[in-house]
Amino acid sequence: MSHPSIKQSSAQVMERKGEQIHGIHGIHSQEDFDPIALYFNSWYFWSLYWVAQGTMFWALFVLGHDCSHGSFSDNPTLNTVVGHILHSSILVPYHGWRISHRTHHKNHGNIEKDESWVPVNYLWTYSKLPEKIYKSLEIKTRILRFTLPFPLFAYPLYLWYGSPGKEGSHFNPYSDLFSPNERKLVMTSTACWVVITFLLSYLCFLLDPVQMLKLYGVPHLIFIAWLDGVTYLHHHGYERKLPWYRGKNGATCEEGLQQ
Repeated sequence: MSHPSIKQSSAQVMERKGEQIHGIHGIHSQEDFDPIALYFNSWYFWSLYWVAQGTMFWALFVLGHDCSHGSFSDNPTLNTVVGHILHSSILVPYHGWRISHRTHHKNHGNIEKDESWVPVNYLWTYSKLPEKIYKSLEIKTRILRFTLPFPLFAYPLYLWYGSPGKEGSHFNPYSDLFSPNERKLVMTSTACWVVITFLLSYLCFLLDPVQMLKLYGVPHLIFIAWLDGVTYLHHHGYERKLPWYRGKNGATCEEGLQQ
C-alpha cells in the first residue's frame, strides 16, 4: 500500500484548512459536514456569537481609549502602536478620534464648546442646540440623528461628519478638528483605516460577503450600539446631577477643571 506524497498530503491539509476558514455557507452540501458543526450553524448560536464578539469589539475600543489617555502604558510609543492596532481593527481612526476626544474632555460641561454629546431632551432633539441649526438640518438627518433606534448606530456618521453644528471629519487631516501640526498624525491613522478596509474587502471576496457580514459586520453593529448607548448614559441625566454651562459659567467651569 503506497503512502500519499507530500504534495498530496499538503493539498489535503490546505483543503481542510480552507473548509475551516470558509465555514458552512453553501460551498459544500450539508452531508459533507459533521452533524455537530451543522447543529452549531444555527441562528441561536450565531446570535450568541454576535453579542459576545460585539462586546469584545467594545472592549478593544476601551483599551484603545486607555491608550489615547496614556493610561495603558508609560511608553507613549507603545500607546500609539497598540492604540492603532486596536482601533484600526474596529474601523476607528486612532489619532483622529484621540484628538477630538481630548477636545471633548477639555470642554466637557460647556454647552457651547463641547465637541460631542451635548444634552438631548426626551423628544430626541437638542434641547440647547440653537434652533436655527436644528431647523437647517435635512429631515433625514433629524430622523437618523435624533430618533430611536438610529442614534445607537450614529458613531460612523460622527466619525465621517462630526456632530450637528460642529462638523468635521475624523479622517480629513485638514478638518477644523485638528491643528496643522496634527495633520501627519491624522494621515497615519487614516492610512491604517484604509489598510484594514481593504483587508476586510479582500476577506469578503475570499470568504463570501454574507459570511463576513455574519463574522464581522453584525458584531461591529453591536459594538457601535454598545459605544453609543454607554457613552450617552455617561453624559446625560438630570440637570441637577450633570449640570451644563454656557457663556461665562462655561469658562469658569473650564478654568476649574484645568486647575
